[in-house]
Amino acid sequence: MDGPDAFDVILRPTPDESARPGRVFLGDDDVLLAHSRHGRLARFAGGAVNGLFGHLPESLGLYDPHAVSRTEATHDPETVRVRYADIEGLAPFVRPTGFSLHLRVANRPDEIRLAFRSDDERAEAVALARALRGLAREAGAEPTVFDPGGRTRLLPLDEQAPDEDGRDAA
Repeated sequence: MDGPDAFDVILRPTPDESARPGRVFLGDDDVLLAHSRHGRLARFAGGAVNGLFGHLPESLGLYDPHAVSRTEATHDPETVRVRYADIEGLAPFVRPTGFSLHLRVANRPDEIRLAFRSDDERAEAVALARALRGLAREAGAEPTVFDPGGRTRLLPLDEQAPDEDGRDAA
């Protein structure tokens, strides 16, 4: 990640687009959702080399599937920009294949879908959802938590953090 205000995600802005690695950057007035600068061939080659060498290239910083900087995201016309005041709903949830966060945004027909693939993806999903909810409230919106349906379980945003083995502390 680029810092505490950037999250590595698998981004799918619309159901018609394929999911691709990217980053979410929290700004002052809006959130930037940017795809990786790597094309399909570079991601395939990087993933193959990463797999062959037990993720050593990624751990050494030689390859980053989410490679995009805040500057690149700011100037890329394909970056999705969402004003905090336009966030209407959040769905942080766990499903059998991992942790996700869906966003409902005003004047947008489809939900923005974010998935997480890291060692601590639950914490990242909850941290991003809490940050977006807080920034949206500061901007005057009151986003609701909604259930996306299917084989999912919503993650609590107002409870204590989970303990070491990933379960909610009771």
